[in-house]
Amino acid sequence: MEIIVAHTAGFCFGVNRAVDSVYKNIGQQPLYTYGPIIHNPQVVGELREKNVIPVNSLDEVEEGTIIIRSHGVSKDVYDTINRKGLTYIDSTCPYVKRIHKIVDEYSKKGYQVMIVGDREHPEVQGISGWSNGETIIVEKTEDLEGLNLSKTKPICLVSQTTYREDRFESILKALKDHQYEVEGFNTICKATSDRQQEAVKIAKMVDKMIVIGGRDSSNTKKLYEICKKFCKETYHIETLEDLELNKFNSNDKIGITAGASTPARIIKEVITAMNDLENHGNESFEELLNQSFVTLRSGQIVKGTVIHVTDSEVSVNLGYKSDGIISKSEISNDSSLSPKDVVKLGDEIDVYVLRVNDSEGIVELSKKRVDAQKGWETVKKAYEEGTILTGKVVEVVNGGVIAISHEVRVFIPASLLGSKYNKDLNQLIGKDIEFKVSKIDAKRKRVVGDHKQIYMEEFKKKKEEIFNSLEVGQKVEGTVRNITNFGAFIDLGGIDGLIHISQMSWKKIQHPEEVLKVGQEVEATVLKIDKDKEKISLTLKDEKSNPWFKIEEKYPVGSIVKGKVVRMVPFGAFVELEPGVDGLVHISQIANKHVVKPEDELKLGEVIDVKVLEINKDEKKISLSKKQAEVQQAEVQPEETNVSEE
Repeated sequence: MEIIVAHTAGFCFGVNRAVDSVYKNIGQQPLYTYGPIIHNPQVVGELREKNVIPVNSLDEVEEGTIIIRSHGVSKDVYDTINRKGLTYIDSTCPYVKRIHKIVDEYSKKGYQVMIVGDREHPEVQGISGWSNGETIIVEKTEDLEGLNLSKTKPICLVSQTTYREDRFESILKALKDHQYEVEGFNTICKATSDRQQEAVKIAKMVDKMIVIGGRDSSNTKKLYEICKKFCKETYHIETLEDLELNKFNSNDKIGITAGASTPARIIKEVITAMNDLENHGNESFEELLNQSFVTLRSGQIVKGTVIHVTDSEVSVNLGYKSDGIISKSEISNDSSLSPKDVVKLGDEIDVYVLRVNDSEGIVELSKKRVDAQKGWETVKKAYEEGTILTGKVVEVVNGGVIAISHEVRVFIPASLLGSKYNKDLNQLIGKDIEFKVSKIDAKRKRVVGDHKQIYMEEFKKKKEEIFNSLEVGQKVEGTVRNITNFGAFIDLGGIDGLIHISQMSWKKIQHPEEVLKVGQEVEATVLKIDKDKEKISLTLKDEKSNPWFKIEEKYPVGSIVKGKVVRMVPFGAFVELEPGVDGLVHISQIANKHVVKPEDELKLGEVIDVKVLEINKDEKKISLSKKQAEVQQAEVQPEETNVSEE
């Protein structure tokens, strides 16, 4: 006969904690448990003999101490206990407590609460009592049919800790397939899941299977159902007395498992009885159980497997009697990241043990501390070798920004960011930035980064590339970066070129803003390049649009043209022939008489006929005469008149 005993058989952490709490407080009389402390009549009977009385209603209790069992209770039970002035010891399983918090939080947010589990089970009833609205309880996918679920309100889906994981997952999938917005929390206790998986494994290997546990125990019933699928000869017993030994023989391969409410002594009795059948040696249940657990202490770095991820925390299987929890604040130093951005189900990760609280079944973990320790070595190496690191800017602080690189906080002063970031540091939030480590304080774990070095190196390289690619007369495109009284600076892609005010238009302007605006895209021509002084002069003037282009053809000497008086000077008047082309009518050429002042004969803005006397294209000068134009027109007029009379 071969006997295989499940490592996961017997009391789970929560049940063991609840039973211990009763035994530790037996001296406090009267002592009550709210409902049976566990689903095992033998344990409940033993405690009753020690005057520990289970009650199903607080109406039965007027004084004494109430022990709340591992299944937990609804919120109103706590209110009643406090109102009646009773003392209570809360032995609710930490995993159940977590479900209470989830339901309370999400129902307050307006979520519809749905529980996957046995609606008659006290744990499910307790969970339901933490919702601020109506609770929906489903046991299988088919229960979803006919439910009047709102698609305008999201669903918070949780599970009874001892329920079948396959049912929870199928219900979650069905809801998502029907386009419901669901926040699913797989709150099935890892111990339950492990117990069921191990039971399946053993049931497939053996001829006969024994499942030990109370008749009313939900998780024991599920174990029996699961084992029965894979091993037809599966027996559910509460104690050794229920076991019909004559059904077993020496050639049998026998598997043994037990529910979470089954005491170790009952399991041992069954194992001993089976061993006695064949005098077959076997390891004790305690030995098998202890072999399956690792030991943990605060400060350790251990490996674990991610078994559940939400937006607020990550559950990690450590091979310990309870799973570890990484809160969002311990995932990363970058608070903008969700746990779902960092890890996924099945990931094997290193974690730092912050705290082990066996009394509450809590193992608090940190991922960022392990990552920061590794990251610190990366940062130190970068400092020693002068290599470039990349970090994400997460915060603007006094005098600079904080970037996270390899989970290490790096301070980058504004003075070391480079000129393009000096105006508004907030534009950097959420962006990646390269830097070199300029200073490191190993004792205080402080790091100062320098982006300016990289910026200046890139700027120098860009400048060389641009200077090497430019030629006088070349057309270039750029953006107006800054405007001054004397001109505009154009960003050519990392280096500035200057358009002087005199090179903006062929006509005279008073200020560059008459032609250009900051941010405007422009096309200019390279006028001059000075590599030694690193200066580039640009012009917007185009020779074809130069009003003096082919000036002799437009205004031939001797021709009479019209112009507008635009400026008076003591020696004459300037007349605009077209924008950008002015000619001088000397005072002696204004009239056929002596003129003391040009204003005596002309008015600003007046349009007059003038004769072109001389053109100096190089000096952009044109000599004009009003009086000669008048004389010539007077000579022509009579001839035209005589012709008309004839």
